Amino acid sequence: MLLLPVIARGAIDVDGRFDEPEWQQAVDCGQWYRIEPFARDIPRYRSDVRIVATPEGLAAAFTLDQPAGARRVKPRTPRDAETFPGDSVRLLIDFDATGQVGYEFSVGLGGGVRDGTLTNENKFSRDWDGEWRSQVRETPDQWFVEILVPWHAVNMRPTSKPMREIGVYASRYLFDRNERFACPGISDDSPAFLADFRRIEVAQFSAAPALDVVPYASVIRNNLEPTLEGKVGVDVSWKPTPNFWLTATLNPDFGQVESDELVVDFSAIETVFTDKRPFFTENQNLFALATPANGQLIYTRRVGAAPDDGSAGSSDIDAALKISGSAGSFDYGAFVAQEDEYDEDLGRLFGAARLRFTLPTGRVGYLGSWTDRPFLDRHAAVNALDFDLTPNDWWRFAGQLIRSDIDTGAARAAGYEAWLRADFNRSAPLSHSLTLLTIDDDFDLNDLGYMERNSLRQVEWTTLRRIGKDGGRVSGESQQLTLQYRENDAGERLQSNIELLRQVNYRSGWLAYERLRLIPNGVDDLISRGNGPVRFDTRYSAYADFTSPRFGDWQFIFSGYLFPQGIEDYSGWLQFTGLWYPVEQLTLRLDLRPQYADEWLLWQQDNDFGTYRAPRLDLDFRLDWIPAPRHELRLRWQWIGISAEPRQAWQNDVDGRLHPVPVALEPFTVNNLGIQLRYRYSLAPQSDLYVVYARGGFDLLNDDDREVAQLFKDMGEVRDADQFLIKLSYRL
Repeated sequence: MLLLPVIARGAIDVDGRFDEPEWQQAVDCGQWYRIEPFARDIPRYRSDVRIVATPEGLAAAFTLDQPAGARRVKPRTPRDAETFPGDSVRLLIDFDATGQVGYEFSVGLGGGVRDGTLTNENKFSRDWDGEWRSQVRETPDQWFVEILVPWHAVNMRPTSKPMREIGVYASRYLFDRNERFACPGISDDSPAFLADFRRIEVAQFSAAPALDVVPYASVIRNNLEPTLEGKVGVDVSWKPTPNFWLTATLNPDFGQVESDELVVDFSAIETVFTDKRPFFTENQNLFALATPANGQLIYTRRVGAAPDDGSAGSSDIDAALKISGSAGSFDYGAFVAQEDEYDEDLGRLFGAARLRFTLPTGRVGYLGSWTDRPFLDRHAAVNALDFDLTPNDWWRFAGQLIRSDIDTGAARAAGYEAWLRADFNRSAPLSHSLTLLTIDDDFDLNDLGYMERNSLRQVEWTTLRRIGKDGGRVSGESQQLTLQYRENDAGERLQSNIELLRQVNYRSGWLAYERLRLIPNGVDDLISRGNGPVRFDTRYSAYADFTSPRFGDWQFIFSGYLFPQGIEDYSGWLQFTGLWYPVEQLTLRLDLRPQYADEWLLWQQDNDFGTYRAPRLDLDFRLDWIPAPRHELRLRWQWIGISAEPRQAWQNDVDGRLHPVPVALEPFTVNNLGIQLRYRYSLAPQSDLYVVYARGGFDLLNDDDREVAQLFKDMGEVRDADQFLIKLSYRL
């Protein structure tokens, strides 16, 4: 549906009042529907959003009915909070109406904001931090949100036409009822979510040329040495025209003012982390290509990762440069990043280039990357062709063909990956997806990208059914069936799964999620790190969680998981999450997860394994205090303790069967701690003062039989890092 164009020439004052004459000409999104649960009926309260283009940027006005008797939940939240624990609105804009990139602008009733990007139809990334403004205003029976996105803050194709077609999606979350209303009435779990945005026309304005120079200075005191280290650098963003953008960084400070999740994982699969570093979040959408096997063609955490010489810590980066732009129906981009001491064969050099051609019903594209790792005498190149087509309202087809070339001096290897996905009835209450995937044994993405494994052939079928109900305790539910078959290049059947999911929305505000999984017998050919497969019999797992509505100032989440972690016996955990909102400015959250493994199977070396009886406790405490606009104080305390008692040593034979062997195993403990206290003061867009104290460490001790309770008492002894940081960045 294409709505009529409007032209506005004046300025908008972002105050939540919509009293400028330009708003009289704005385009209304149209009819709203209830989509959580997926009933697609008329919402209980009227919602309205209007869009208008001005010389400064794109403006949106939300008008939201909510009677005085209906509870409004409005805690303050820090920028880019994982969730909004209250009433909120979300605006998604596809500025080119091509279905390739969407920008998210979310605002909570308490004034908190969150932004991000949407690519590959329904893949959200909250790493991007854009420049935009918002304001919330309340009356007894309504509340209002005004948003203004400057043209220079986003990437857009130029057009000679007086009007610009954009894609729009708006939603409103009613926290007390656990309901979401949206215009248009589609859900973000749809396989073609981005392609189905409402199309409207707005006036075409060209962004003025923009040059942003953001120098920074930081001082770090290492309390272990103790030493004091200072660092200065600069980030540059230059956008001379709407269709060309250059960003560069010199001597960047890629130290984290954000804290990563604590993870203790002894599996053979690498853990993935998000990236909040400005250079790799700004204008990165063009390079966001993913695969069905959880792969990423560009995984930016590779840049600045631990050095190839095996030393601990991260690598410094000398400089990085990125360009992007468009010409007609083509989008293009490239970036290069060089680590410190690359000229001395210790650092690495990374590069990537992207070309995308937009079609009326989709896209075709190319991505190439190159990595030089001189310390390892290793050169890696990856070349990929991709397409994503939505020929009509019912079908979507997507796929990639990827080749990797690895040169290690002594040997060269070329590998391939190819996949195809077809989605049927993509936005209907009953939808289906079929995915075919093949990866050969020589394929390798892990120099600049990420992949869990190679040597894989996979077929997966998914059916999703969404139901809205008019009466009874249940207001709606969704059900999903997944059938998956996997094997490796040798024809060995890997552990596959048959999975049933169910999510239930209750009229009382409770939300339940349940998952049952059957894992047919098969082999794990990764657990031994190249020393033969390990064969497992058919196993099962079950998971459930229940999220409560708010009871006064409290909210709770209860969850449990029973899963196979050994040869025959099962492991399990229970989790309690409590959230307390004593005042709107303060949120406290505590997660406690005790876990017990009766038969935890771990690889030791070669084809040797061991099983352990292992109690474990995970603790995560967070405090967010927003005393006033632009001020944030955050405390996060994470701790994991594991006490592993040996049970039996094992070895696998050539058929993958495990056999007990008379080898003594040692007990071991894990004590993992992470504490961060961070104050942030936002002086202006892209201008921030950070004051951060961080402490933590990881202790893995063999021949240690301390219990979990004693590990908790001893957490103060875990101190691999202890530092105090002050960082100031200011946009000139």
